[in-house]
Amino acid sequence: MKVLKWLDDNLEEKVLSLILWAMVIVMGFQVVARYIFNSSLTWSEELLRYLFIWLAFIGMSYCVKNGSHMRIDIIEQLVPKTKKVFAIIGDVFFFIFASYMIRPGFSVIKSLKDSGQTSPASGIPMYIIYSILLVGFILVIFRIVEKYIKIYLDKKKGAA
Repeated sequence: MKVLKWLDDNLEEKVLSLILWAMVIVMGFQVVARYIFNSSLTWSEELLRYLFIWLAFIGMSYCVKNGSHMRIDIIEQLVPKTKKVFAIIGDVFFFIFASYMIRPGFSVIKSLKDSGQTSPASGIPMYIIYSILLVGFILVIFRIVEKYIKIYLDKKKGAA
């Protein structure tokens, strides 16, 4: 149970940190290779691009978890009483969007796996790279559901 609690509290943050560190290390190798050895790594830019995409999708889940995802809040500022209503509406639309994206994500990954396509420079199977579509949106769905379960349980505790 402690492992699940730790994962719930730290999963996205630790994965984001690892990806960011990997990007820094790969960029560092590229700089050293280019300026010290007068040669560049053929795979580094491609890998950095893929890591950045993974960073963005995992970051999306992290922002939902922390309530810091982007939104237009002009109405909330003008009429502060609407803040909770618009937060719920935003979460509902984001939940619907993330749920909708699961099916195309599976289709893309299946077609890439069936085709056997790999990335040009690094040879990574493309279905692994594109799997972030599913991972990111499933994490978003999980975090939104988790948020409202926590709200419900907190209200239930307060009423007791």
